[in-house]
Formats: sequence, C-alpha cells, structure tokens
Amino acid sequence: MITKYLKNPSILSVASAMAMQGFTLLTFMLLARHLQVPQMGAWALWLTLVSITDMTRQGFVQNGLVRFTAAEPSAWDRWLTAALVLNSLSGLGLGVLLAGASWLVGGLFGIPELQSLALWALPFSILQGLGRFAEAVQVAKRDFMGIFWSNMINGGLQFGLTALFFLKKMPLNLSQLLGFQLLGIIGGVVFSVVFCKKYFAFGHFEKDKLAQLFRFGKFVAGTNFCSLLFQRLDVLLIGAFLSPAIVAVYNVATRLNGLLDLPLNSLSLAQFPNVAKELAESKPMDEVMRKTVRKLMLVQLPLSLLLIALAPQAVRLLAGENYASAAPILQILALAGLVKPWGRAFGMSLDATGRSDVNFKMLLFSMLVNLVLNLTLLPIFGMTGAALATGLGILLTVGAGQLLLRVRSSSGLNEIKIAAQAGA
Repeated sequence: MITKYLKNPSILSVASAMAMQGFTLLTFMLLARHLQVPQMGAWALWLTLVSITDMTRQGFVQNGLVRFTAAEPSAWDRWLTAALVLNSLSGLGLGVLLAGASWLVGGLFGIPELQSLALWALPFSILQGLGRFAEAVQVAKRDFMGIFWSNMINGGLQFGLTALFFLKKMPLNLSQLLGFQLLGIIGGVVFSVVFCKKYFAFGHFEKDKLAQLFRFGKFVAGTNFCSLLFQRLDVLLIGAFLSPAIVAVYNVATRLNGLLDLPLNSLSLAQFPNVAKELAESKPMDEVMRKTVRKLMLVQLPLSLLLIALAPQAVRLLAGENYASAAPILQILALAGLVKPWGRAFGMSLDATGRSDVNFKMLLFSMLVNLVLNLTLLPIFGMTGAALATGLGILLTVGAGQLLLRVRSSSGLNEIKIAAQAGA
C-alpha cells in the first residue's frame, strides 16, 4: 500500500516540489540571518527576474510536449528532438533578455551587485534550460521519481554550500550565491539524464513539429510570463518606488505565500495530463473543471487558513524579528490565494483543448489590471498597497475567467474544444 502511494504521480509531483522548495526555504532562512537587508533585497530582485524568464521558457516546451506526445505517442522521438531545439533557442533568447534586465534593473535601482550577475545570465539560462527540459520529458512520461531526486540534489547542494558559509561566518556576495545555483543545477541535470536515460531517445528533426510546438507554446510561454510578472510585479515596483530593504521585507511575505502555491502548482502539473485526456474524450468542460477544483481546494483551503492564522509566527521563524512587518502582507496574500484553484482549473482546461491563446489573453488582462492597481495603491499605502493590489488583481482575474466560462456555457460549453479541434 505504501509503495503504491509513493509511486502515485500526484504525490510524487508534490514531493518533488517540496524537495526543492524545502531546501530553498532553508537556504532563505540562513540568508535572512547572514546577509544585510539591502543585500537580501538585491538577491530577491535577481530571483524575481530568473523566475520570470525560467517559467516563460518552460511554457514553450512542457505543455506542448505533453499534449502532442499524448496524441501521437509513436512519434515520441521526433517530438523530443523538436522540443530540444525549441528549448535551446528559447534558452538563448531569454538568457540575453535576463542579462539585459539584470543590468537595467541594477542600474535603475542603484544595485551594482545585480549588474555583476548580468555577465553570467546567459550560461545560467542555458544550464537552467537543460534542467527544465529534462523535467518536461519526465512530466510527459508521468514519471516524477527522477524529478524528485534531481530536486533533492539541486536544492541540497545550494543549501549545503550556504550552510557552510553561514556556520563558518564567512561573508557572501551575490556572485557566490549564483555559483551555488549553477552547481546545484548541474548536479540535478546530470542525475536526470543518467536516471531517466530511457526517455531521452531522439529521432530525426522535423521542422513541422518544431513549428507546431512553437505555435502552441508561444501562448503558454506568454501566459507563464504574464502570470509570473503578475506575481512579481509588486516586488519590481517596490524596488522602483521604495528601496531594496523594503523589497527584502516584502519578499519574506511572498516567499512564505509561495508555500501555498507549492501544492497547488504540483497538483496542477500532475493533473494536466488527466485533464487533457478527459477533454479529448469529449467529457464536458464544466464537469472536468469542477472535479479539478475540488482536488485543488482540498489542499489550498486548509493551508491558506493556517497561514493566515499563524502569519506572525511563520515570519519570525523564517526570517527573524527584523522582518516582523511582513506578517500583515502575508495575511493579505494568503487570503487572496483562496480563489486560485478556480483560476488554475480554468487555465489547464484552456491549454488542454488547444486554446492557449485564450489563456494568454486572460493572463495579459490580469497583468494589466495588476499594474494599474499597483501604480494606484503602492504610492499611497507602500508595500501594504502592493499586497492589496495583487490580492484584488487575483480576485478580478479569476472572476473574469468564471464569467467567460458562464458566457460560453450558455452558448454551448464545448465551443472552446470544438474550435480547438477544428483548428488542429
């Protein structure tokens, strides 16, 4: 019985994310006590830029590889080759953008250390891209065991090196922290390739398959970009309007709130192949969505309420008394997160039916709403205004998605799916 649960894709997906995020959280706890507050804010800005480019690149490949190989399993080798080419090209392009963004943000915000990381942005992006590609391959095969151990190695190396400097009371700079990241990524990639080498069976390259992956993936990448920018826009604007020290405090709240997204993201990742299969079998979209929301809400609701109740204690445990003012921010963000399961289920359903363009437009709308709200509330209420803007943006976006679904339901619920199949 225990072995059966340990092999369950949903459980392994959550465990994989927990392995990485657990080590990331422990590393963050050490850094919050080892770095100066402004330096911590600068590192938070780098991680913000990295996460935006990383999830954008992941969108180009992962969902498309899952969708097309599920529809044509006999052509796995050719889809895999096309996916590797697309992953490499997107890694190069986004690496250049990451370098430019790091240099620009460092210059505008007066953070020379952030500018120094720009020199390493391209090789970092390429290596991280290889890790994400290996992960996408395993997701497409619904095998999360390799991802779990890869994340353990990646996160464990970063935490171990940080702990060594912390215990020895040796000074740390951002370039050294980036070096720790690179070593962790390399260790994880090597393990994935060796452990799951049976999946890495490449075939001859077909331009048509590359074009199909790109046509589908560009909207998923755009969706991921808008989603991450939506989530990180408050951090960037705080850095622009306020200071790196305030960024560090706000980042504690977003870091803890990110723990709520951990099970949600992991379960969504594991559920996506099921959603795609059920919708391909002509099951009603509203039925599939309700079932998906129930599964996600069983995890999201208790964790959100627990974090709201214990926010002050959680902040002190994570970062210490210097960051106690992050507790109210955390409560606002955790409260808004209660509606996220509806948004995730809606987005997965759109991607699974081939309407990633609609999903992209919804996230673009949410990003613009968040930008307007942040520019309105942040100058008045400071970082509390940023949290309120982000929370209101989530509520408005999810509400708009549900309204769109109701409109489509009244004119035929499977309209989205029919349109997608007609265009396939």
